[in-house]
Amino acid sequence: MQKQVSTPQYNPKTPDIELKNALEQATKEQKDSILNFAQDYTVRRGINFTNVRKERTNNTKPVRLWDIENFAASYAYTQYNHRDFINQSSIQNTYRGSLQYSYSKEARSYAPFEKIIKSNMLAILRDFNFSILPSAINFRVDVDRLYSENTLRNNDPNNSIPIFQSGYGTTFNKNFRMSRIYGIAWNLTKSLQLDFNATNYSIIDEPDGRIDGLKRDTVWENLKRLGRTTDYNHNLNVTYALPINKIPGLNWVTVLTKYGTNFNWQTEPLSTLRDPNINLGNTVQNSRNIQVNPTLNLTTLYNKFGFIRNATNDQEGGGAKKLFINLLTSIKNVNVNYVQTKGIFLPGYLPKTSYLGIDNVTGAPGLGFAFGSQRDIRDMALNNGWLTTDTLQTQMYVNTLREDFQLTSQLEPIRDLRITLRANRAQTRNFSTNFRYLATTSSFENLSAITTGDYSISYIAINTAFKENNASNVTTLYNRFISNRLIISQRLGAQNPNSSGSANGFADGYGKESQDVIISAFLAAYSGKDAGSSKINSFPRIPLPNWSLTYSGLTKVAFIADRFSSVDLRHGYRSAYNINGYNSLLRYQENDGFVSSRDANNNFLPQFQFAQVTVSEYFSPLIGVDTRLKNNVTATFELNRSRLLGLSLSNSQLAQLSENNVVLGLGYRTNKFRFPFGWFKSLKMDNNMDFKLDVAIRDNKTVIYRTVLDDNNADVAQTEVSSGAKNITLRPSVDYVLNQKFNIKLFYDSNITKPYTSQTFNTSFSNFGFSLRFTLN
Repeated sequence: MQKQVSTPQYNPKTPDIELKNALEQATKEQKDSILNFAQDYTVRRGINFTNVRKERTNNTKPVRLWDIENFAASYAYTQYNHRDFINQSSIQNTYRGSLQYSYSKEARSYAPFEKIIKSNMLAILRDFNFSILPSAINFRVDVDRLYSENTLRNNDPNNSIPIFQSGYGTTFNKNFRMSRIYGIAWNLTKSLQLDFNATNYSIIDEPDGRIDGLKRDTVWENLKRLGRTTDYNHNLNVTYALPINKIPGLNWVTVLTKYGTNFNWQTEPLSTLRDPNINLGNTVQNSRNIQVNPTLNLTTLYNKFGFIRNATNDQEGGGAKKLFINLLTSIKNVNVNYVQTKGIFLPGYLPKTSYLGIDNVTGAPGLGFAFGSQRDIRDMALNNGWLTTDTLQTQMYVNTLREDFQLTSQLEPIRDLRITLRANRAQTRNFSTNFRYLATTSSFENLSAITTGDYSISYIAINTAFKENNASNVTTLYNRFISNRLIISQRLGAQNPNSSGSANGFADGYGKESQDVIISAFLAAYSGKDAGSSKINSFPRIPLPNWSLTYSGLTKVAFIADRFSSVDLRHGYRSAYNINGYNSLLRYQENDGFVSSRDANNNFLPQFQFAQVTVSEYFSPLIGVDTRLKNNVTATFELNRSRLLGLSLSNSQLAQLSENNVVLGLGYRTNKFRFPFGWFKSLKMDNNMDFKLDVAIRDNKTVIYRTVLDDNNADVAQTEVSSGAKNITLRPSVDYVLNQKFNIKLFYDSNITKPYTSQTFNTSFSNFGFSLRFTLN
């Protein structure tokens, strides 16, 4: 308890009279009245019990569901009372309480056939097991109440405000919340685990004004009903290791799967909930996550064959035979990761939530939706009257999709040559529509339906990687891109029965500005494929593998082994095709399965309109060499090359960013450094000293390609260098450890830049100096 009283020197009502003089002339009742409004009076009280529970004293005793040690309780109460000349009474009370139940025990697993079946051929039955009890159960109820009231004094006798004249000058602030948290973890079998968590937030509504009499009974009744739910959320995750490896001959295959779902229900705002003329409804949404991870350990498969196993163990076998076996068994493992996430958001939802997000009265939205079903729920909701007909409801109905596919494989065709293959595909797609009731038609309609998304897939464009040097003139590849449009147009026109005739060699509906024509022509040209036979698809489905390889077998050559501790050769290639934002078109229509709607240029509309497509390509590195000599000298060499092609569909403009760079690094470490030429003979530097020299040459250029019409309405290609520069950096340094706490470094940094455009100047700068580092232990 804390009490604080502050008495002023002067009477607040008559500031020119000291308070002690006013008290001397007053009776006892008057003194009490004067001190009541003159003093600044504050009292704070509180009590707190946190995590009150019975400790488990006998650890050898088995843990049971009904043990009292599983329960814990907390309670906190604070009271604040205040009065002063302005506030006649200010009261604030807070109540916090919680009750928690927590059970955790490693569940016993039962295998009924373990002692009956001994054969490995029936391992899938022999290893069947189950657990009858969950491994963890959690439950917690939290109650948090804030009650405050504030009454202002009527210090002006001429005050005509009715609330003061009638004695109701009191304001109230009340907030009564309850949260319920549930959780269960259950290893149904050793390979099947279930995890469920749910959270329910609710409000205990209180009548207006001071809580007394029948109002107190109303609060208690609302508390017994656990309040009015405002937000309910649950998550379910099920992981399962498929028993494929238990099948005879398939112990080299493992498949891990996961099913996860989320459900959320939220009430409408209280302001509209209490308005009888507005019924916006609640919102309900779910999401479903499916994950599959198969792994193929092919080394285990190869060892099942005797001739392969013997050849692997035979260190002195014939070279040709061993080479054949290595090539045959070059793929060591394959890993696949596939993740799909879908979701639905439905506004204007009328039913409440009782258990697991389901309404007791209507059964809405059903167990399927509550646990991740992605079936379109709108028809069911309409047929059962679950949606509001209030025309003020304008929130969007949304469907979301995200897919990620990744494949990784390790290869070793010959000893010390390791190759990693990677392929991936990712996409996001969101459908939204204003699904609402229209009073004019007395029905629900989809308004402003639109689909948006992104797309990315691993790609191969190596066929054209070295066919141009990104000069400032028009390249052969760009001219091929322009000429490919005619071929692609004719192929698309032949496929679409709604296209008839041609103009200037282009099929009807597939002119040179058509998005479908431009993208297919662009991909055919820059992937080095024939436009007459390449696939016409803006969304390629099969990801192409990229690679990285390392070879460390050169030290087996005697000449190299005598001079080098290690020599590693590296090479890597990575490419991707990306659609950076697309959206559906409301005017898109099909006839007999083919597009029939056209744009202002009489071209067929694409199903999805693209903002930009890009093809990126990185040789990182094209050639890389890492060496370490016997005398502790290290040398690194890298030749890197990259290309980024960005095709803008708004103006058919192509931007190409190309970069070439060479990196050379030298290093040397010694702990016996001595100055040459007999200098400083008496100075012995026996701690670690590192010498480093890094040299980098970088050349990058961005070229814009565009096509314009000449006086004869013929296409003419133009180029423009928009940015880029040549850059050379030189960074030598010496790092010496004086002792465990001090380190000194000498460095020099030189940088020279020569731009390709006149927008910037040639620059050159150099930095040199030393740094002293002191380490505190």
